Formats: sequence, C-alpha cells, structure tokens
Amino acid sequence: FMTSFIYPVIVAWTWGGGWLSKIFEVGYMDFAGSGVVHLTGGVSGLAGTVILGPRKGRFSNPEEFECHNLPLVVLGTFALWFGWYGFNPGSTLTMKSGSDGALAAQVAMNTTLAAATGGITVFMLRYFIMKKYDVGALCNGILAGLVSITAGCGNMESGSAFATGLIGAFVYQAASMLLQKLHIDDPVDASPVHGFCGAWGVIAAGLFDWGRGIDNYHGWSGFGCMEKDDGGCQTGIGGTAIGVQFIMVLAIVAWAGTLSGIGFSLLKITGVLRYGTHVEEEGIDSHHHSPPKAYALESKSLSPSKVYSTMTSETQPSTV
Repeated sequence: FMTSFIYPVIVAWTWGGGWLSKIFEVGYMDFAGSGVVHLTGGVSGLAGTVILGPRKGRFSNPEEFECHNLPLVVLGTFALWFGWYGFNPGSTLTMKSGSDGALAAQVAMNTTLAAATGGITVFMLRYFIMKKYDVGALCNGILAGLVSITAGCGNMESGSAFATGLIGAFVYQAASMLLQKLHIDDPVDASPVHGFCGAWGVIAAGLFDWGRGIDNYHGWSGFGCMEKDDGGCQTGIGGTAIGVQFIMVLAIVAWAGTLSGIGFSLLKITGVLRYGTHVEEEGIDSHHHSPPKAYALESKSLSPSKVYSTMTSETQPSTV
C-alpha cells in the first residue's frame, strides 16, 4: 500500500516535477528526502501506532518493554549512518565536474556534523532528565540529526548543519516525551525520529539556505543562487521559499496520514491488524519461532555483582 499509493504520489509531486516543484515559481527544496522519504514514513507509522493502540502493559509496566540488546542497536545505528553517505552525497546524482564533487563533499560534511551533534545533544538531554547514561537515546539522536539534515544538506553551510542537528535533537526529545505523555506506543520512536525530525528538516532547508538573508535563495542551485532569465540572482524570494517548505510539510502529512489512517483502520476492522492477547503475553518471537527458548527473556536478571558472587561461591571448595 505504501509503495503503490502513498510514496509514488508524493514523489510525483516533488522529485517527479509535480506541483510542489513549481509552486509560487520557487518550488520546494528536499535534497535527499527529509520530507519525501522520512516524513512520509513517520506520519504513516504514527497513524498506524495510534490506531493499533499500545501493547498490553506498556504503560503500566514500562520496565518490561526496555530494549534488551544495545550492542545490536549500536551496530544498526552505525550501519545506517554509514549508508547515509550514499543516501545524501549520492543524491548529487553526478560527479562530472569539480563543482559536483565539491557539493558532494559539502553534503558529506553537513551529514556528519548534524548526526554527531544530534547524538551528543540527545545523550546529554537524557542525562540531565534521567541522571543516567542512555546509549539508546544516543543512537536515536544520531538518527534524528541525520533525518533533520537530509533535506538541506545540499544548500546550507556547515554551521547551519550544526544548528539543524542541534535543533533536531530537541525536536526528537520533545516528540518522544509527547508520545509517552499521550500514551502512544511507538516502540522504537520511529515517528519522533522520522516524522517530527523529517518535518523539521524540510523547514530547516528553507530557513538555513545559503542565500543572503531572505533576499537571495539557492535551493537546488547548489553553490549558486536561483537565477533570473538574464543570469542575475532572483531577489526577494527567500520568504516565499520558506512558505513553500511549510506547504510541503502540510501536503505530505495530509496525504500520507489520511491514506495510512484509512489503510490501518480497514485492517483493524477486519481483525488482522493485531495478534491476540495470548500471543502478546507469550511474545511473538517465541510464539512463531523455533526453538522458543532461544527467544525467551527472563523476567528477573542478575546484576553483575550478583553474577560475580555466584560464580565465586561455586568455585570455592566446600568446607563441609
């Protein structure tokens, strides 16, 4: 449904040269997909999790739903971060000239700065809030920075990329806390990362454009300004361009949110959206995979000190 009806229409509006690419004779700016890819997926995921409802016991016993394999979380995050260098710099689409290569290098630098800034900022925010080090938050902060910079990585300087990642970290943290406050169960914070930060990334691409203030605007022109027919820079279009970015966000939210809501609602009505209570209590992994013991997590775990004391007592000779 996503790949047949939702994504293709949004791509046709934007990368396909549709109405958003021509609106107000300025057009949108989304270099590698903060809106086209991430906002679309994030809004659709949010619609799904709202309609599905929280997992049984999610907010009454939250400690039972904490992530249990942080090494894999970190490994997956770095795999995504590495792949983003194909996603963002690769969106230059060509390397036939020196300026193309310079633009790809600028995009790579902006991507790195935003990701690192987002990760460190969320890590610090969580420490101030919880007084504990949260590696999972660090990983989601990295992704928040990456999503935030994806739209504007090709039309802003490095200082603006830093600001984009910094603000993106606050957007992610605020959205994550908002969903928990509303008891919306998003298991991996996908909608705060991709939806909310995707929207911020689209807006940031307009706010932090290379152009001088809101007078000139670069957009898709890279290091150069958008030109008039006589070759001079168009003037007074920066404010219009920012407005177009907001329109793009609203259009994507309306289309993806509406169609996803309809799709998930139909699945819920027909009874195929959610497993039964007994499956939730047992766990989907152990219910569907063999051997089930390989996927079972003990509800009570020993602390490192208790593990050490147990091992020591077992190795000491008996005095009886």
